[in-house]
Amino acid sequence: MFAGTYSFRPNSDQSAGLKRFQAWAPPDGFVFQGHWQRADGAGGLFLAEVESAAAAFEATAAWTDLIEFDIVPVLDVMEAVSVSAKVLAWIDSVS
Repeated sequence: MFAGTYSFRPNSDQSAGLKRFQAWAPPDGFVFQGHWQRADGAGGLFLAEVESAAAAFEATAAWTDLIEFDIVPVLDVMEAVSVSAKVLAWIDSVS
């Protein structure tokens, strides 16, 4: 799972971007779980299941002339708590 935020590059043609988005479909291996537009029109954010870095690259490459992306892997908080507990226990064992 990946979370991403994006913002339009200065002086980008948002009309061209809208036309492109209406004709676009996400590539195989990139499935939106949610996609939201900022209310100020300056960008948005999304959550997507991504099978590979190549799928994420293909999904964003169509937009890099208009949009700057920040994409990070994310995990469920309960899974993160379990991993954090394991890592902290290891740190304590070697400290």
